[in-house]
Amino acid sequence: MKDDPRFPDFWEKVSTSGKAKRRALQMSPSAFAVSPLDVSATQRITWLKRNVLHPVERLESALADENQPHFVHWEDQLRERPDGIGPVDCVDLLSGLAALKAQAEDVISKLECDLGMKVQTTDEIRFTIVYDAIWDLHDFFPEFPLSRGNWDPEHKQVGILPDYVRRVFMETTGQHEQLDGPIQLALEDVRRSQRKST
Repeated sequence: MKDDPRFPDFWEKVSTSGKAKRRALQMSPSAFAVSPLDVSATQRITWLKRNVLHPVERLESALADENQPHFVHWEDQLRERPDGIGPVDCVDLLSGLAALKAQAEDVISKLECDLGMKVQTTDEIRFTIVYDAIWDLHDFFPEFPLSRGNWDPEHKQVGILPDYVRRVFMETTGQHEQLDGPIQLALEDVRRSQRKST
């Protein structure tokens, strides 16, 4: 394939996609070694509610107009403050808190949707990497057979496609996995898409 004129564009697409997924994995919890931590969706929802939503709601309540007198000392009103510390700007604070709350609620909503569909984050990521690798190959080389191939006793592997997918997966996640199930599912999905488009 390297001699094919389509190969540079194909490889650029695979490389760019893999790097983007790796950056996402490095920032988001999952069971992959490159991820910062491995916690379940339920644990993440609990953490976000306990450590973000509930404290933000308390602060929003504390910053309500009727509570502004709590932020003022009577002597400060008699003179200009030499240290430059003025009254709290509640509008900016509330705006920042609203943005933080919206971000936490968005993540919670997505995690609850995953739980409702009984989707594990790591499985979803695994399938996405496999599916995109197969689809990119098919997109650039439609003549390439979408098959896991036959067992090759000399190389002790099944076909070229699984080897390519496993390599993309390993470069993206830093882990080697057989991926037989995800490859089969992704191939079925790509074939279904082909039938719909014809």
